[in-house]
Amino acid sequence: MSDGGRAARGARVTLGGQAVKFALQLTSTVVLARLLSPQDFGLFAMVLAVTGLAALLGDFGLSNAAVQAEKISAEQRSNLFWISTSVGAVLYLGFFFAAPLIEAFYRVEGLATVVRVMAIGFVLSALTSQFTAHLTRALSFGKLALIDISAQAAGLGLALLLAINGAGYWSLVGQQLAAAATLFVLTSVLSRWRPLLPHRAPMRSLLTFAANSFGVQALSYVSGNVDSVALGRTSGPDALGLYDRAYQLFKIPVQQIAAPLTRVALPILSRQQSDRAVMSRYVIKAQLGMTYVLGAAFCLGAALASPVIELALGPQWTSAAGIFAILALGGVFQVMGYVYYWSFLACGLTGLQLRFSLVTRGLMIALIIAGAFFGPLGVAVAVASSLALNWVVLSLFPMRRTGLDVGRIVRTGLRGIAVNVLMAAVVWSFDFFLFHDLLHIARILIGVGIGALFYLVVAAIVKPVARDAKEIVHVVRRSFR
Repeated sequence: MSDGGRAARGARVTLGGQAVKFALQLTSTVVLARLLSPQDFGLFAMVLAVTGLAALLGDFGLSNAAVQAEKISAEQRSNLFWISTSVGAVLYLGFFFAAPLIEAFYRVEGLATVVRVMAIGFVLSALTSQFTAHLTRALSFGKLALIDISAQAAGLGLALLLAINGAGYWSLVGQQLAAAATLFVLTSVLSRWRPLLPHRAPMRSLLTFAANSFGVQALSYVSGNVDSVALGRTSGPDALGLYDRAYQLFKIPVQQIAAPLTRVALPILSRQQSDRAVMSRYVIKAQLGMTYVLGAAFCLGAALASPVIELALGPQWTSAAGIFAILALGGVFQVMGYVYYWSFLACGLTGLQLRFSLVTRGLMIALIIAGAFFGPLGVAVAVASSLALNWVVLSLFPMRRTGLDVGRIVRTGLRGIAVNVLMAAVVWSFDFFLFHDLLHIARILIGVGIGALFYLVVAAIVKPVARDAKEIVHVVRRSFR
């Protein structure tokens, strides 16, 4: 099978698994929002914003290095495993003793215990990363999908059990650790790979790539979680809980579709490193899917924010609708940014991406901190604006040094943005003026129908959009061959 066929089939398998994960995560979001309070979610978000970076440190970009390398020996892969595990263990000890300082920063009694328990996840994530990289490099997308679904189900099951019995925010802590433990057990069993003891081996190129990749990931993480830290510090757990539920709902398409597709895109694109013309064609197809499919989902979410929030979370979360709408518009640029992320990784240009990310992500952090003084809505505006700015800067500067056909990639993205924004405006207008008093589910279904009809009309009138639609259909059909 050609690399294009592998990519299409890998995407189909991955997205199939993510559809199940999406259902599980949506169930978790909907049910737990009715069992737990905004304060519970806020307290958990305070800790997760800090401990999540440590989990990222435990991997240190080493899994991406193992996947991207054209050739990697058994000794090199084993060394990466032991390095990752050692970092995870050191981080656990560091956060165990630093927990009282985190509690003092947030000024919330009892937070130190939560930090210490959550820190166990650092070790589990570090142990898991190279087993996952092994499965990814082998293009074992079916196994990876099964593992992800099982971990999500295990976490949800424990969270529901704890929440029903009144455990409060400990339900969310249990969900996180149960999922991490399940991931470790299943990846280690299904990968059928066992690390050797540490050996002398050339590691410099792998560690350099890993460090640059980690730098980009760390910047993205910090800029993506400074909102929780800033709001937790300035507004307290209740306001943070309200923002966090809107943010988590906004993140579902990214977590369940965009991020997991990296497993498919990176190994396939990396095989085309010597032929930028072929890689450009693959990247353009990826841009089509991300812009028209995920971009449309975000724009529909923004247009139908009120019924979506009330249906998903319940009437007590109505105030989160405005936050969700603003974030969803920024999400369009975030998913397109993933295409650039894959391109930089596959081309081995993570150092270039890191240099520009220092600027854009640094600005994003500054805007979010400023926005925190205006409450959750201020932070949402800062996040959405920063995501758009990041995409523009990467389009204008570093992407032009990849050797890819940046002009076509950007035009494809802009065309998709224009169609999606117009569609959202039409859907919102109909919903606001004609269907505002209907049941939430009816408003959503009608809105989706109007959006689909809008796409059919535009595709019939605008030839470039019609070509884009035909290409997406072609890729979907190819995935089933």
